[in-house]
Amino acid sequence: MDLYMPGTVSWWESQCYYHALAYLGREGIIICRPAERYVCLGLHDDLEQEIDRNFCHEHGLPLLRRETGGGVVLLDSNQIFYQVVLSRENPIVPARRTDLFGRMLMPALRVYNSLGIEARLVPPADIKAGSRKCSGNAAGDIGQCVVYIGNLLLDFDHEIMSSVLKVPTPSFRAMLKKALRDHILTIADSIGTVKSQYLESSLAREFSALFGDLNRREIDAELKDTALSLRDRLTSEEWLCMPGHRSGLRSVKIAEGIHVKEIETGKMQTATVLVRERVGEAADTNPVEVTEYAVR
Repeated sequence: MDLYMPGTVSWWESQCYYHALAYLGREGIIICRPAERYVCLGLHDDLEQEIDRNFCHEHGLPLLRRETGGGVVLLDSNQIFYQVVLSRENPIVPARRTDLFGRMLMPALRVYNSLGIEARLVPPADIKAGSRKCSGNAAGDIGQCVVYIGNLLLDFDHEIMSSVLKVPTPSFRAMLKKALRDHILTIADSIGTVKSQYLESSLAREFSALFGDLNRREIDAELKDTALSLRDRLTSEEWLCMPGHRSGLRSVKIAEGIHVKEIETGKMQTATVLVRERVGEAADTNPVEVTEYAVR
């Protein structure tokens, strides 16, 4: 298995290199971090419903839609990415892609544990410490390959993330911001500052323990050229505006079992609730049962 550790790369390279590996049919692991802040949509997200484009434009936040699942994410240099590209013919790849998350996330789990953060897997693809999410992960088929991606969170800007998303009311945004703060845990929250180089080396060591000896490689010309051509497509207006999944009432997933949702309370009336394991908690009322509402 090849290992690429380019360090800090441009915002688009942080997504396009693993896409390029997949389209070239080359297995490998990439560990990197983006130099700039940007917004990344999942394959099935609907840009018009999800994103406040005016805010992104005013704050110079580029947009890209990746070809893996998962939701909208705000990405920046306070996150270290691990990206695993496997051939669909690789015998370890199961028919149901989520069945491999337990194995693919073991390196990140071990790195968190080595820092004294008691992280665990919450199926299918969350890593949590206590009740708080500390890593976002996704998978998808790209070309003839299967890709697993995730991150280590050094720090996170809840304010910007809550402003990137399009929401129906100020009360929804306020609850969203609080939910992000309460349910996302960063390394800075837990133990303070840790050098990114140390975390990247730790990830590489753990992936080596998982896959065996890794062949360290530099980003080559073929990979660079393919990534550059993919940037144009993954950031194009046509690709970004591709129709995605929509819900009648706004719902934002924070972590497994945690959503901020808009629910109907009467004719032409709605309320914002934090849905925790299918029980809604409104800001100014007692908990309300919301099992009749579909939770994305």
